[in-house]
Amino acid sequence: MNEITLKIGKNGTYKNISKLVKTVSVTGRRGDAPRTLSATLSDSEQFARASANSGEGQQVLFSCDKNEIFRGLLMTDSRSSKRTLTIKAYDNCIYLCNNKGSFSFKKKSATYIFKYCLKKLGLPLGSAVNTGHIIGELVKKNTTYWDVIEDALSQTYYATGIRYYVSSEKGKIYLRKRKEQTSMPILSLDSNIQSYDMSRSIYKTRTRLTLVTSKNAKKGSFVNSSLEKKIGKFADIQTVDEDVTKTELNQKISTFKKDTSIVDQELSITATGDMRCVSGKCAYVQISPIGAKRIMFIEEDTHTFENGHHKMSLKLSYEKTK
Repeated sequence: MNEITLKIGKNGTYKNISKLVKTVSVTGRRGDAPRTLSATLSDSEQFARASANSGEGQQVLFSCDKNEIFRGLLMTDSRSSKRTLTIKAYDNCIYLCNNKGSFSFKKKSATYIFKYCLKKLGLPLGSAVNTGHIIGELVKKNTTYWDVIEDALSQTYYATGIRYYVSSEKGKIYLRKRKEQTSMPILSLDSNIQSYDMSRSIYKTRTRLTLVTSKNAKKGSFVNSSLEKKIGKFADIQTVDEDVTKTELNQKISTFKKDTSIVDQELSITATGDMRCVSGKCAYVQISPIGAKRIMFIEEDTHTFENGHHKMSLKLSYEKTK
């Protein structure tokens, strides 16, 4: 049995409404800025009703077994004739998504752009890894702060092959490198996995890449001969700058090999809940019927707490962790 605590309030004064909770879910996904909390609560005169009001700037705090799992801004509250109250809250990365501006950066790293966006919005910085790669120019008009950060991280990935992700913990926002953890949860049919669903697809697979300039001058190419013999020819053409370097060309080809010139695989599981399993982190997966015995990245997670029990639904990537 898991002991959960749900509080709502503001300015350091919070009311514990845990006894009203019917169900709570916390969700995150790679590529989305904020994690979200959704909860259904009793809303009857028999109990002290929760004073939830999204128009008051209230905060939501949620913990399990005395470990904080979520804190964020209450953004939706709804009461019904069924005597239930539903609420939805977003962590403070929502401010990156719901604020727009115009941006112009020259020769700056994704780390610099990330820190700039947080400072501009007055958001608390936890820490930010050094992404290293210098982006020549990034100009955005009338777009969200999150879109600017995602664009910078995307350009960094295509230049270096390294992924980074943004997360909020205990009110502070972090930029981290996606990598294997020295210690990670084990997901196995013998212990905690309740169900799984694995799918494969070659719909987006390409076996050939040609890199050309805007004047159609060929700069590089790649052919996945072994895969092409199996599934046939699927060709892609991408445009590069006239002054593209050999290192940049090699990195584009390397990224193509890893992301596009593969058979796409996805694994979804439901399992006993473990809060170490959140988007951006790793788990070791053992499912012998589908030949899965490897470290996998978590792309999406939903943790549900109901009747004293914690279960989770995960989507995992077959992308190489190293």
